[in-house]
Amino acid sequence: MSRGPGNRARRITIRDVARAAGVSLTTVSDSLNGKGRVEASTREHVAAIATQLGYQANRNARSLRSGRTMTLALVLPRAATRPRDEEMLGIDYYMELASTASRAAFERDHAVLLLPPLSSTDDLRRFAVDGGIIVDPRANDPMVDLFERLNLPWVTVDRDVGRPDDHWWVSADNAGNTTMALDHLWEAGARRIALLTARAGWAWFRDSRRAYRAWARAHGQQPIIAEARLQALEPSAATAAAALLDGPDRPDAVFAPPDRFAAGILRAARERGLRVPEDLRIAAGVDSHLMLTADPPITALDLQPGVVGDAAVDLLIARIRGEDVERQRTVGAALRARTSTA
Repeated sequence: MSRGPGNRARRITIRDVARAAGVSLTTVSDSLNGKGRVEASTREHVAAIATQLGYQANRNARSLRSGRTMTLALVLPRAATRPRDEEMLGIDYYMELASTASRAAFERDHAVLLLPPLSSTDDLRRFAVDGGIIVDPRANDPMVDLFERLNLPWVTVDRDVGRPDDHWWVSADNAGNTTMALDHLWEAGARRIALLTARAGWAWFRDSRRAYRAWARAHGQQPIIAEARLQALEPSAATAAAALLDGPDRPDAVFAPPDRFAAGILRAARERGLRVPEDLRIAAGVDSHLMLTADPPITALDLQPGVVGDAAVDLLIARIRGEDVERQRTVGAALRARTSTA
């Protein structure tokens, strides 16, 4: 703000910036909004002058001109049909993804709004967003339908397996990550490796199950698959793991995509007096604080939710602007080997 007549604060305008920078109004607008063909040095010069003068864009006026609110929706998955039963898988992963997505949006002069469960286009319309990031969609996810009906751009974190022709997504290499974990268990000495998973329409579960079966065939192993529920994750996994461990052909290792499934396996092993990793090796498909602080710490895949969140925001803004960009983006993972597979 500068001081006008009567010592009243006056808002610095785009004209003030243009005059001080020695450029046109259009150049200032394009420089500050990342548009047009402006030299990088000019953009930096304009940005420096705007900062020096204390210029702040009038968001309301810009929204009216562009028809955009500069707000992005973030939709996290629901594991149950009733809110009181809802338990998000790998909450560390989702919270880091949400935090990074918010920071990435701020850097691009956008806001992120975490949406509650929605059931109609009217529910979505009242939030006035420019587009949405839908995390871990189910097959033919109804949230995608809501965005499509309102003609709002959207991207997904992981694929919607019911929409094979959709290419606006950011995803981990689900099959490759599963193979990485299984190879690690094999190299650690395991020879009867089971998969503890869930029957769900998420690409993560479908891809990991398919990759596990292919890996078992390649290694001459009969697939050993158990299923737990997506509600009461750890207790459900402990019950499913108990059936595996009490069977006549007990596995010597178990891979579980959700981290809380891995915690349930550890509980079941401890109740039976099995030592980890001496009697049973355990690995999880997503890393978290729970895996790091377990006793013993559990080997897990770091899916880099921070990178995923940043990439999802970048892709959504590109789609909103109608930019021609690479639509499918795959984020690599890192195996964090810990005592549970030593």
